[in-house]
Amino acid sequence: MYKDRGCGQVNLDNVDQVVNVAGWVDSWRDHGSLLFLDLRDSTGTIQIVFDKSVSSKNHDIASSIRNEWVIQIKGTVKKRIEGAENPNIPTGYVEINASELTILNPSKTPPFEVNNNNIDETTRLKYRYIDLRSEKMQKNLRLRHELILEICNFLNEKDFVQVETPILIKSTPEGARDYIVPSRVHPGEYYALPQSPQQMKQMLMVSGFEKYFQIAKCFRDEDLRADRQPEHTQLDFEMSFVHQEDVLSNCEELYSHLAKKFKGIKIETPFIRMKYEEAIELYGTDKPDTRFDLKIFNLDSKLSNTEFNVFNNAIKDGGTIRGLSLPKDEKMTRKYYDKLNEFVRSQGGDGIIPIALEKKLDEIEIDDVKSPIVKFLNTEIVKDIFAYFDSDKDDVILICAGKKDIVLDCLGQVRNKLANEFSLIDEEKLNFLFVTDFPLFEKDEDSDNWTAMHHVFSSPNEETIEFLEKDPGKVIGNLFDLVCNGVELGSGSIRIHERKIQERVFSIIGYNDTQVNERFGPLLESFDYGAPPHGGMGLGIDRLVATFLGENSIRDVISFPKTQSASDLLWGAPSQIDNEQKQELKIKNIEAEEGIN
Repeated sequence: MYKDRGCGQVNLDNVDQVVNVAGWVDSWRDHGSLLFLDLRDSTGTIQIVFDKSVSSKNHDIASSIRNEWVIQIKGTVKKRIEGAENPNIPTGYVEINASELTILNPSKTPPFEVNNNNIDETTRLKYRYIDLRSEKMQKNLRLRHELILEICNFLNEKDFVQVETPILIKSTPEGARDYIVPSRVHPGEYYALPQSPQQMKQMLMVSGFEKYFQIAKCFRDEDLRADRQPEHTQLDFEMSFVHQEDVLSNCEELYSHLAKKFKGIKIETPFIRMKYEEAIELYGTDKPDTRFDLKIFNLDSKLSNTEFNVFNNAIKDGGTIRGLSLPKDEKMTRKYYDKLNEFVRSQGGDGIIPIALEKKLDEIEIDDVKSPIVKFLNTEIVKDIFAYFDSDKDDVILICAGKKDIVLDCLGQVRNKLANEFSLIDEEKLNFLFVTDFPLFEKDEDSDNWTAMHHVFSSPNEETIEFLEKDPGKVIGNLFDLVCNGVELGSGSIRIHERKIQERVFSIIGYNDTQVNERFGPLLESFDYGAPPHGGMGLGIDRLVATFLGENSIRDVISFPKTQSASDLLWGAPSQIDNEQKQELKIKNIEAEEGIN
């Protein structure tokens, strides 16, 4: 071994001991006859001292060394002189007086300093092997490792069996597009990369394993969205002979355990159960951030009889009037409201209307009301609205009107924007909740056909199964999402385990018998051989780690991520393959149309 301990493992217990360390030069300082060098490895940094009076040769060699050179040091551990300690690092009370120096590999001048946090992401991803040396990325990936290890140990203690499922499978699109892999052995035929192990884990339940889990790689050729990756890692688990509550309680036990171990936060269980409809109505989203109390209120009955045409037309056209209230801030100027108005319009809404007071509610006249629509209001209406919100002079009410789904979505985004801009969020909190009772189906706006809200394998609940054919929009699924701090950490459901019900669901979303047999034939056939009731979840590892670390992007918790445009800047992927490979795979060249990349 080139070293007998890590740089960050040297401490006061090692004083006067001779040690061997190796790593990368983090920084150096030339003080004439004394040269100081900070040596970094995966465990931390340690200060190395080269004394010219002790070894002019080592001192001269050390003088030529620059940042990121890889070196080996042999030397004696000494206590730093009083006043020269660095209490900010674990090794800050000791140093190594070098007696031997070996250059293992010099380095070109790096494109950026390793621990510079102001480097643009493009450069970081292009030189990811350098970026990964940073303290931040080392910490992030180590936490990821420890968290996954803890998950595996926890589930093992609960008698779950880890089973690996194939990466090369049959293409069975479940919502997103599949990534396709051509077969050389079977020309003209293709594998697909799994969007999830969904059908295989259900078959494992049919196979009698009862409790399965896997740290699974999943691949989805989705339209690009912020902070999405074409490949992601999820904790996949499935259980037999369970109801919905059994799956939820298993999940919350695991996640409360992880929160306590890695964040030191005791999470109350059971987690809140919030129905999908309630989440949309109160928060404008099915992944509400409940760390701040800023709920959306229905103002239809309060404002439907004003002389303001925007409100009147919204109600007449079957729309709605909704609002939220928050404490006023000095930054809430007319210019701020104009920008907020622009934001709402950029999200598809018609704008936002503020109402504020200059006197206490019980003292106001209409002249004390500040709003661009004040001429359409009266004192009684304003008092009624503010009382409804339990608001007063120190608050402002923001109102949107229009099509219901657009209004709720816009206000959901506005509440998150306001919470961030006005520091309404307690960043130390982890607010977990389950969103339940999703509709099983939703209408595709382009085709006007029914599609699965989550996926086609989720079961309808017993109370609404009667509507499967006659009114699919009324069918509620045994579906649930785990949400934390406004981030969807994963989804799950109780699965369909009866062939007839599964075939009915396929029929509603428009699959014909041929499509069903080609895509799902083996799963349906397995149901004929004794499929138990079962359910489970797919929980995002990347998002969980990012949430625990407070990172805004999952790219900062993945070793070699893709960009938002699904490109790998380090390897230059995706890329062309050579003609020989194309011939082996029986792939013909198709020239790209002009203007299409």
